[in-house]
Amino acid sequence: MTTLTQIAVPFHNAELYIVEHNGQPYTPMKPIVEGMGMAWGAQFIKLKQRFESTISEIEIVANDGKERLMMCLPVRKLFGWLMTISPNKVRPELRERVIMYQNECDDVLWDYWMKGQAINQRHTITPEQQDSLHAIVTRRADGNRKIRAEMWSRHNRHFKIAKYSQLLAIHFDDAVHYLEEMELHAKVELDPIKQLDDLLKNIASRYPALKNPIAHEIAEKIEEKMRFQDTNARLVYWVISEEGKVSVQPMSVHHTPIDIVKLGEGFNKMHDYLMGSGILEQARYLRKLELRSLP
Repeated sequence: MTTLTQIAVPFHNAELYIVEHNGQPYTPMKPIVEGMGMAWGAQFIKLKQRFESTISEIEIVANDGKERLMMCLPVRKLFGWLMTISPNKVRPELRERVIMYQNECDDVLWDYWMKGQAINQRHTITPEQQDSLHAIVTRRADGNRKIRAEMWSRHNRHFKIAKYSQLLAIHFDDAVHYLEEMELHAKVELDPIKQLDDLLKNIASRYPALKNPIAHEIAEKIEEKMRFQDTNARLVYWVISEEGKVSVQPMSVHHTPIDIVKLGEGFNKMHDYLMGSGILEQARYLRKLELRSLP
């Protein structure tokens, strides 16, 4: 196989290549895979399986000056292969680099092929430009963390980048306009003192026992008793508060509170009946007699 043209392409501290083959630009895949931080072996198998009809082995002059056969893919097919890599399935430390290659690599190679060198549109914004964007977000958020997070999230999603420092220089003016004109949806945060006051009012309305020390103590003692009882069963407690001292005792299901006054009134009527009818007098007399079993 004859190589008509070979171009070295610097790309984010890596060196990629373009080689002309049958009048079309091809790129060796191993430098790209290794530049992304991934293992060549697994991607070699994937390329053989999914891109068998388009890959070619082409002689490339390596950095050491020796010619080597390398598996190459047409540059026009590179984007398709890049999209087979899921950033969510690679190691976290490789995620941003994989996304960067997916966003830029095929464009840079194509620009080099068409123009002899990549146009200076792939450079990211300068630190000064980063500061300008950061100042806009800080001013508009006005200390509201939710608004600040919303602005950066929408900005990065709009420009398809992982973080704002990856914004391309050619998009800087658009980013300034986008951040300045962005309609904000996050709710304005309340003053911390107001938030605390609202929280205390909410607690007081939900737990009125907290307003009354005795009621709070009763609740604590009942909670202590409930740890030893079946909460699915009927639970009754006898509570006495006298001179600030609280006593809580559980009652069995056989017991129930009664109104002693009404009970006394009922017994008075029965007592009057028993006395008036002579039943009590007769009962006292019979108690003296020996109780014998009937034959």
